[in-house]
Amino acid sequence: MTKPVNDGIELVWPNKDLELHASGSSSYVWVPSDDARLTMPPVRHDYTTSMYSSTSSALVIGDGLDALIALSATPLFADGIRVLYIDPPFNTQKTFNQYGDAMSRSMWLSMLRDRLAAVKPLLRDDASIWLHLDDSEVHRARMVLDEVFGEGAFVASVIWQKRQTRDSRAAFSSNHDTILVYAPSGPRSWKTSRNLLVKDEATLRNRDDDPRGPWADAPFTAPGFRKAQQYEIITPAGDVLRPPRGRSWYATEPTYKQLLDEDRIWFPKQGHGSPRLKLFAHQLRGLVPFTVWGSSDVGTNDDAKKHLLQLFPNSTVFDTPKPEELLERIIHIASNPGELVVDLFAGSGTTAAVAHKMRRRWVTVERNTQTVLDFTLPRLLAVVDGSDPGGISGQIAWAGGGSFAVTQVTPRFGTLTGVHRPRILESKLEAIRSTHTFTSPLSA
Repeated sequence: MTKPVNDGIELVWPNKDLELHASGSSSYVWVPSDDARLTMPPVRHDYTTSMYSSTSSALVIGDGLDALIALSATPLFADGIRVLYIDPPFNTQKTFNQYGDAMSRSMWLSMLRDRLAAVKPLLRDDASIWLHLDDSEVHRARMVLDEVFGEGAFVASVIWQKRQTRDSRAAFSSNHDTILVYAPSGPRSWKTSRNLLVKDEATLRNRDDDPRGPWADAPFTAPGFRKAQQYEIITPAGDVLRPPRGRSWYATEPTYKQLLDEDRIWFPKQGHGSPRLKLFAHQLRGLVPFTVWGSSDVGTNDDAKKHLLQLFPNSTVFDTPKPEELLERIIHIASNPGELVVDLFAGSGTTAAVAHKMRRRWVTVERNTQTVLDFTLPRLLAVVDGSDPGGISGQIAWAGGGSFAVTQVTPRFGTLTGVHRPRILESKLEAIRSTHTFTSPLSA
């Protein structure tokens, strides 16, 4: 981990010495660090019955800080977080259909700082943080990130072209967002574990007449020892293999079996060789990412809205979705199959949907219960049962599979009312579950 630089420069705001916690269903409250209520864990209400495990994923209804506190000791976080992507309210002083985006600046800064500080001890050594914002607060947010993780953790500011249309009414037609990328280990160390982007496709071959077309291959091993990635693999020729000394298999055994079923594993030497991962054109990586990402590569907000309209044709479109192609690039660069991706501001569920399709584990948190019922939960169920053909589904031939947990974490300050009460929420969840295949691990 990099160390913060202590040179006397500090961003100061009112109530910075206090913590900002969720209060009720939509507001926040300042809390002194010695408040006795902070010793009480948030109450968790689980809507599915199986046990959490180190290979499961979860949708959490509640505030991100409460969720981290309530779930940090569960097996979900046993292997640590590999990717934290957060797309919080930008503090634009506007009101959207699904949420208000007008906080006092001091509250917004504390909200961001306290959740970043809570997630910090749960990060792996090779983790990265991706904070998605517009110009409203991004310059101040970078100073908060410097304070929490240290200036040496800064990796890049990625510019994403979020729209192609021109706003002729504005002084400048804004068509980009900024994604701040930080790695606690520092960019020099982190780049040794991050993945690269698409390389020349002319090197692809089809050595087994795969109907999906030509492919390249990569070793199915990874450096270091990870207990969950130490298991026996039996080759088509009957040889029993284990990872080489000092290395692990590239993914956990459940992920390996799924890849094997999907004909994504190739054994050279007439079936006697060590397994290799088949990589098709859209998966072949080899280039260092640029810091400017065009809409032709990773999509726009409008593309994301069209995808949601396909899924929810009778609903008011979600105001601020992100395209799956954008999250696919982030998750690919920053993680490998089986690793944990976390999003503390789920919204319509793009991060979790993409992580699931890419065979990563995920924990996604959304405070607005109505957003969960209208968008997040139905979308993730559609991903699981294979009825979501949009986004990246076509390019990776996604046909469904897997499962996830659903839980609610109530705030320690204030009470939940109306639709947020567990009994009412459970009845609404049951109505949604009745139209989907829903098998989800969750502890009691």
